[in-house]
Amino acid sequence: MGAQRVTAYDIAVATFALSRPRLQVRPGVEKLRNALLFTLFWLAATPCFAEAATAGTAGIEVHDATPAFWKFWDAADGKPEQERIRLFREIVVAANPELYESTVLNKSALAGDGRAATADAIVGAYLRDVLPHIPRMKEISRLIHDDFQNYAAEFKTRFPDFAPKSAVYFTVSLFNFDGATRGVNGKTALLFGIDGIARFHRPEESLKVLFDHELFHQYHLQFNQDDTDEATPLWMPLWEEGLATYVSQQMNPGTTEAQVLMSPTLADAARPMTAALARELLENLDSTDRDEYAAFFYSRNKRPDLPPRCGYYMGYRVAKALAAGRTLAQLALLQGPELKAAIRKTLEPWSKPL
Repeated sequence: MGAQRVTAYDIAVATFALSRPRLQVRPGVEKLRNALLFTLFWLAATPCFAEAATAGTAGIEVHDATPAFWKFWDAADGKPEQERIRLFREIVVAANPELYESTVLNKSALAGDGRAATADAIVGAYLRDVLPHIPRMKEISRLIHDDFQNYAAEFKTRFPDFAPKSAVYFTVSLFNFDGATRGVNGKTALLFGIDGIARFHRPEESLKVLFDHELFHQYHLQFNQDDTDEATPLWMPLWEEGLATYVSQQMNPGTTEAQVLMSPTLADAARPMTAALARELLENLDSTDRDEYAAFFYSRNKRPDLPPRCGYYMGYRVAKALAAGRTLAQLALLQGPELKAAIRKTLEPWSKPL
């Protein structure tokens, strides 16, 4: 006798039979009923961290890479450090290697660089440092999808022509970022690191400022060239980060400089150095030197004479100055030689000693 074909009717009967144990079903459906029982039991007992690519609000393609991390976290519980490191690479990195390349994590790259010993040291240190942030990360994992969709819908209301070109990824970033634009599989993507959010943002802090900042980068990209490569002159990220910071403040009335700069100390540290910062920026507007970029935009910049991330502060002030008489949508359209000249004109008077 040939194999029985299980039909849609059989699936319906088997599902109904879950609540009616004595209901008679064809023998070929018995295994299906048992499988459904097991699946429903497993779903009821397992935290809901579903991994999928979905088309969310405003047509944004959303990828959730965090389920692999929570699978790892459960599997590694109580294991020795070397075993935990191995499991992290086998479960987390192997599931989404594109998110652990140098284009995403810079010097913390875990995939594709052949530096196994260095990568193991990075993972070991991270797993020690991440422990106190796990409860907050779990909360963010549960809430971030709804929060993101809500904020994206509100952003779409403010910018009706918002038509993002790049996908969004939720991931663990080894504390490299909370939100960032990076190259993934050769394409620009918007990434949110749930560990970075947990570490850099207090639980009582609204994440809308962060989401608005990063969503504006996607909107801005609709009118400007992709600048994720290393040949980008310094004036472009100065403008893009500064404008995103300014826009996030305008979309969240009442927020302070500290809140939109995402630092309680940056403005106070950079303000007295405005003249020196303006002079260095003017001298390097066309520079594509990654060390110069790092000096102004990295949280650890190896320059004791410059406050980390001071480029965000200076860019924010430039955007605020150029906003006079312009709407946010008009600011997004500024580009090219005209914009560069306007940035230079804004910085020049600031560069003079008082």
